[in-house]
Parts: sequence; structure tokens; C-alpha cells
Amino acid sequence: MKIKTHRMTREYSGEYFFILSKGNNAGKPLVKPCPNCFVLLASDAVEKEQCYWLCYGLWEGGFFRQFLTGSVISFIHVDDLRQVITAAAEKVAGEAESLNKIVNMLTLLTKHHDALHEQLNLIKRAKRSLMYKILK
Repeated sequence: MKIKTHRMTREYSGEYFFILSKGNNAGKPLVKPCPNCFVLLASDAVEKEQCYWLCYGLWEGGFFRQFLTGSVISFIHVDDLRQVITAAAEKVAGEAESLNKIVNMLTLLTKHHDALHEQLNLIKRAKRSLMYKILK
């Protein structure tokens, strides 16, 4: 696994995902790149999936917050990010089976979350449509 600073003009091959580098959500894994992010290059799809959910868990748990610096816009240094992810990966290395179960559960929960979010958007659109129909 390699973590580098992402450049918007750069194309990557293989398995990778992005990690937000600035703001209060620094450390959050992303599927699509943004101007202020790092890229994690994995050797295969399994490593990518495990690293993605490991980063997600670290971000949700607030493990990156203590490494945020900057007075106006907070950010995390790439070396600090590497250190946190590497330490966490070493800690869970012997727990491959339970990590896979957790990754599967998190994937399923994310699918449910996305479906509920889509339903909420449809409800919002229906409300707007009804109000438009009344006020027309």
C-alpha cells in the first residue's frame, strides 16, 4: 500500500481510492477524487477494500483529529496519515477473518444507507412537486 498526494491531472491504474486531506473531515475515504486529497494505491482489490474500510473506521472514530494542524483550514500531513493507517493495519493484521466479516457488514450497511438516502430524496421531490402543483 502506498499513500501519495493526489494531483487532479494524474491518472491511476490498478486498485486505489482517495482520502480527504483538508477540513474537519480530513481522513475520510472517497471514491471520487477532489482537489484536496491523497490517493491510496493498493496491490489488489482485497487490500483496497480492507484499507478503505479501515480508513472509514479511523475517520468515524476520530483517530485522525489529533493530527489535524492549521489555524484556519485544518489539514493532515501525509506522513501522519500513513503512520495512523499503518499502525491500525498492523493491529488488525492477525484478525483477517473478523475484519472480512466487519467489512461485509459495513458494505451492506452502506448499501442500505444509500437506498434510504435515495428514498428521502424522492420524498423531498414529491413534496416539492405537490407544493408546485398547489401554488401553480
